[in-house]
Amino acid sequence: MKKPAGIFLRIFLVCAIAVSSYAQVPYFQFYSLLKRNESLQVNVVFQDKSGFIWCGTNKGLFRYDGISQQRFTNLDSLPDDNVTAIAQDSLGRIWTGHKNGRIAFMDKGTIQIFDPPEGSSTHEISDILFDRHGNLWFSTLNDGLYYFTHERLFRVDEEEGMPDIFVYDIVEDRLGNIWAGTDGGVAICTLLDRKVNIKVLDYDHGLPDNIVKKIIIDERNTVWLGTEDAGIFSFDPGSGKTSPLLGGAWKYGATTDFLLDEDQVWIASSQSGLIVYDLKTEQGKVYKANAEFDFNSIRTLLRDLEGNIWIGSRSGIARTLGDHVEYISSFDPYTDVNVLTLTVDHDDNIWFATADGLFKRMVDELGKIHIERMLMNTPFQKYTAISLYTDNDGYLWVGFYGEGILRINPSSGKIVHLDEELSNGNILSITGRENIVWLATLGGATKISTSGEQLAIRNYSRADGLVSDYIYQVFIDSQQRVWFATDGKEAAMLDDTGFHHYDKGLSSNVVYGFAEDKLHNIWVNVQGDGIYRFDGEMFQPLGKDTPLRDKNVNCFSSDQFGNLIAMHDLGIDIYDIEKNQMRYLGEEVGMHARKPNLNALTKDVRGRIYIGTDQGIVKYADQMNNMPPLPQPFIAGLKVSGQNVDLSQELKFAYDQNSVIINYLGFWFQNPRNLNFQYRLENYDKDWIESLDRSTTYSNLPPGDYTFLLRVSDTEDFSAAKETAVHFVIQPPFWQTLWFYFLVAFTVIYSTYAYIKYSRRKLLRDNIILEEKVIERTLEIQEQAKEIQTKNAEIQSQAEEIQGINDNLELIVKSRTAELEKKTKASEESAFIIAHELRAPVASVLGLINLISKCNVDDETKTIVKHMEDSAEKLNVVVRNITKAIEKGDK
Repeated sequence: MKKPAGIFLRIFLVCAIAVSSYAQVPYFQFYSLLKRNESLQVNVVFQDKSGFIWCGTNKGLFRYDGISQQRFTNLDSLPDDNVTAIAQDSLGRIWTGHKNGRIAFMDKGTIQIFDPPEGSSTHEISDILFDRHGNLWFSTLNDGLYYFTHERLFRVDEEEGMPDIFVYDIVEDRLGNIWAGTDGGVAICTLLDRKVNIKVLDYDHGLPDNIVKKIIIDERNTVWLGTEDAGIFSFDPGSGKTSPLLGGAWKYGATTDFLLDEDQVWIASSQSGLIVYDLKTEQGKVYKANAEFDFNSIRTLLRDLEGNIWIGSRSGIARTLGDHVEYISSFDPYTDVNVLTLTVDHDDNIWFATADGLFKRMVDELGKIHIERMLMNTPFQKYTAISLYTDNDGYLWVGFYGEGILRINPSSGKIVHLDEELSNGNILSITGRENIVWLATLGGATKISTSGEQLAIRNYSRADGLVSDYIYQVFIDSQQRVWFATDGKEAAMLDDTGFHHYDKGLSSNVVYGFAEDKLHNIWVNVQGDGIYRFDGEMFQPLGKDTPLRDKNVNCFSSDQFGNLIAMHDLGIDIYDIEKNQMRYLGEEVGMHARKPNLNALTKDVRGRIYIGTDQGIVKYADQMNNMPPLPQPFIAGLKVSGQNVDLSQELKFAYDQNSVIINYLGFWFQNPRNLNFQYRLENYDKDWIESLDRSTTYSNLPPGDYTFLLRVSDTEDFSAAKETAVHFVIQPPFWQTLWFYFLVAFTVIYSTYAYIKYSRRKLLRDNIILEEKVIERTLEIQEQAKEIQTKNAEIQSQAEEIQGINDNLELIVKSRTAELEKKTKASEESAFIIAHELRAPVASVLGLINLISKCNVDDETKTIVKHMEDSAEKLNVVVRNITKAIEKGDK
């Protein structure tokens, strides 16, 4: 059953799996595909082109991205839960081979069965391969070799020339030939059209063992073969020469798988466990089974794109970054693992000191570890060693706290004790070059020149030019200048001209130590403020673009390539000055809060660095100087309006499909939960958006052309981060599309043209009709004009007649008017006369009435008089009005 959100990672934080509990081991991170107590056999581990890790097991197929897993079983249409082979074709489809001989492939999340008409095998599929032409090849255990070409499946067995039908592994060389490892040697198959020609390599051709279980062809075209009994050997196709991996007889048992990791060969053996063989040093290390992981049941090894080594066994899956970081965390039978100081002698023995005393760690020829306590039965048995050094002649120097220093001859065991000869017996650190040894003490510095057993000692103090007698470290650079790290009094340097003192640019006057990079820059480790570069006059701090994770650096040095090495409580920071790149080693390599002791660091003759911590010894030995690849971003899916979208198709969505959810992740199996993401949607987001999430949502996007950019980093620096992108288009609604605008414009133009054409035609028709009507109307007007002329003549005659009548009437009117004027004149004269004649009598009446009113009369008489007065007055008004009217008419 598929579990899309299951948690794949179940880490058991243990890193001690080796020949014995005392060995130095790399960090292994363990993963449980199922419940911890549920058994599971991992048959094959495969990484696809995107970066996913696929595990074929006896209980299904698993896909892992660093955070979560998916499991596929027969309930998801797998033909068999026992997956024994995995491959990927050019289309990105994952193919699986199974124990029952069936083959399936996964296309867009759906599992389909490969079922050619010719049938399929019934024996276990051991390997699957797609050649450069896309032909499918698969090998079986006890059923020969198959290939599928031109839509047909072919089988190759002894009749076609196979040395054996038990085929373990197949690989393609640079010429396109298919190499197959069998129980009878190697079959080299050349496909010509549909037929295969086979060439066999076996005992007769120099192979030490015919049972070949694994084949690898490296970049130099050297063929590496893993066999049942003869171990690993190389074969040169040009010369036909074979060369064993080991100089002597193979002693590790049957090989189940192996891989090449730069200058190392990682080998799985059912008898010996996991073997790591160094091609440069010609030394091997063996990691055997313990309670947590069974290294003796390893069936598959894989080196991924990051450089991780994946190991599959019946205990599940283990992953390691390799052995460039190893740990010595137990010193049985001694319990104190807080290493105060250490050195490596010329026999690769590690000398170290704890509060329990001075110890020597040795590894015998069989790989067994021996811990020997030194200085037993000597006067120095109980002294506390705080500094160790191996000089050019192999002598061991042991510095004590308050008790001076010892010089030990490793051959004879002779001990020379120096105390009174020194200015101070507190030896904080020891260094040297050629025959010169320098001591840093609490009372200045001491220079010791050696010549065999002869020692010449010279002490330096403030009186000699030092600015402080408290010296943490003495450092000799490539120009033979001697640098002194002091407490509270800056940095000092001694050359042929004397002492020089520098403090300009430093944030603290406490300097713990020095290092020189590949460009011969001198760097200082400053208390609580990281590292500074000396430019010849002053100190410059480390750039902000390459920060240290912790500025409290306890151990500071440079490796054999001139990179700066700074260890603090969070791990190791490695700075490549030329590339200006910082590499961080921490939890991903199993540091687990190991705290380094101040200046507890040494190097062996091969440049490997050993650091003393409160939990044992950390060994750092990067022999290739390769900066690790960067985290790989991956866009996992796209949802539009709640529906998953196939990213392999052209992504064009309708205008209303504008809500987009983008799921993404970063492939970084070293520390997948420590990734930082930045994304930006071009044509929408102005700047990069930082996120720790693994999805983002864009709602109501306007129509447009978009590109979603994603980058990922394991730090906060994205300057060199890898990017990936997905492009999609949200189409505008049809009324906002170009074709719609074109259609509208065409319609408008056509309509305008049609209207104009119609108007012109109509105008022509109307003109014709108008002309006809004009002619018709003209004729009518002409007829009417004739009628009018006739009528005008009649009217003229009638007008003359009327004029005569009018003249007669005017005479009559004038006559009557004169008559009326005469009568009116007579009337006016008559009225004037009457008015004048009436005015006198009226005046008299009024006078009489006035006189009567003044006499004493009764009331009745007064009333009568009053009425008479009113009537007379009215009559007087009438007479006046008549007079005025006549006077007005005269005017």
